[in-house]
Formats: sequence, C-alpha cells, structure tokens
Amino acid sequence: MSIDFTCQKCEASFELDAQDLIEGTEKLVCPHCEAKAPANISEDFVAALTEMRAQIAVLGKKFAVSMTLESEDLEDELEEEDEEDDDEESEDDDELDFDEDEDEDEDADDDEDYDDEDEDER
Repeated sequence: MSIDFTCQKCEASFELDAQDLIEGTEKLVCPHCEAKAPANISEDFVAALTEMRAQIAVLGKKFAVSMTLESEDLEDELEEEDEEDDDEESEDDDELDFDEDEDEDEDADDDEDYDDEDEDER
C-alpha cells in the first residue's frame, strides 16, 4: 500500500510505502526540501495505519477494500464536526448555567426559612 504526499512547504509530491512507515524503515520527510512531520504526529499516523491495515485484513475475509482519502476533504469534515461539538458544548453550558441558577434560588429560600425560625425564637 503506497501513500502519496504533497509537501505543503515546497509543493513537491512524493510517495511512501505504508509498510515502510509502519516498520520504521522510512520516515515521513519530504525528499525535496527535508520538511518533517512532528514526531508525535508521525507516531500517531503510523499507529493509525497499523490499526487500519489490521482492520482491512479482517474485512478482507468478506470484502475487497479500496479507498481514496483526500486531506482537504477530511479537513472540511473535521471543521464541521468541531462546529457541531461547539454548538453542543454551548447548549450544555446553557443547561449548566440554568442548574446553577436553580441552586442559588434554593439557597436563597433556605436562608429565608432560617430567618423565619430566628424570628420565632425571639
């Protein structure tokens, strides 16, 4: 399985074999300008490739698998998911604020009850 890359720095294209990346015999480095992916991102990418290869092997018993991924397409999808997550978080924040207001009201009621008791004792 080969993977085509286009360097964002020099815009040159190059190809790496996924198995070489997984085995560590190749690094994710542009052969034209020597631009490198950060180590943590490369490690995560290799781990994802390893998992994907294992899952495709399992699926291969029932289905032939062929796929094309375009990073631009994935970026758009991730941005949409982030926007949806932000919307959900703001809704959750609104609910939390509402709950906190209720607690404050209950505390205020409790204070009033105690004040009434103090007046009765006097």
